[in-house]
Amino acid sequence: MDVATGRLYQRQLMEYAQDLARAYREIRASQDDFLSVLVTLVELKAPAARGHARRVAFWALRLNDALGRPLEPAALGAAARAHDVGKLALPDRVIASWVGEDDEGRELLATHPQLGASLLEHVAAFRGWIPWVRHHHERWDGAGFPDGLAGAAIPLGARIIAVANGFDYRMHGYGRDPAYTLAGTTAWLEQQAGGAFDPELVEAFVAMPLEALWANRLWLEEVQE
Repeated sequence: MDVATGRLYQRQLMEYAQDLARAYREIRASQDDFLSVLVTLVELKAPAARGHARRVAFWALRLNDALGRPLEPAALGAAARAHDVGKLALPDRVIASWVGEDDEGRELLATHPQLGASLLEHVAAFRGWIPWVRHHHERWDGAGFPDGLAGAAIPLGARIIAVANGFDYRMHGYGRDPAYTLAGTTAWLEQQAGGAFDPELVEAFVAMPLEALWANRLWLEEVQE
């Protein structure tokens, strides 16, 4: 291969790589847009939960950072945003209540993790993190749902989302549950360590600079991954 041919070949390879990168960015953007549509639909049906998915993603990503990023941030952020999309398959009155106003409503709401997993399975690119959505209501002590997994058998992504989800619920309050102070919420998380939540994750979460993070409201507008 002469020098001119080699340079042409190298240029063609570079152009091909750039085309692939561009196509990947477009596919990734379309997947993000799809998730945004699903989350927006959930929030339209349950106005009290507006911003919940975005906040859970924020806290999950910060916890992942505190742990040394064991999980790929883009995947974790997507799973955290999508953790409640299974509620779209429930009756509007149940979604609107968010926490369930009666036994029937609470039983229906308890099906949302597997409903969400079933919905997201239609996008092949999501399949790596769908178990984190399915299992985000499992408990460290095995008393959660839908499959009663316990301890390290619960995928790490699901355990991280569980802590972030619990924190946001406690801080904001939903339905009949009041909002708590930051001190009260962190104390509650510590009480739940070893029960609802992975104790190592709770320890790492409460060690974060929560007051500074909470005081910075910029993340309400945009989650930086």
